[in-house]
Amino acid sequence: MRALLLAGLCLSSAVTTPVLAQVQQNNPNAANQSMGLNSQMRTLQQEQTTQSDTLRMNIQRNEAATPAPNTGPNAIGPVGGRPGPMGR
Repeated sequence: MRALLLAGLCLSSAVTTPVLAQVQQNNPNAANQSMGLNSQMRTLQQEQTTQSDTLRMNIQRNEAATPAPNTGPNAIGPVGGRPGPMGR
């Protein structure tokens, strides 16, 4: 039982240590600065995602708008060129 309580106390101190390290005790604005930097990072990530999505959408739109070559049985040959025997 004592070992379980001792392990729990050690674990609780290990969990609270990183939280205390995030906020500087001698700088009252540290939390606000940290939140501001996190907000800026999220904004930059969102802009990057938006640009990536827009680029992907433009690529897909251009690929969809490009007609595939007609190579089927009803394909029309090139226009122009040398006239045949009927074109003289």
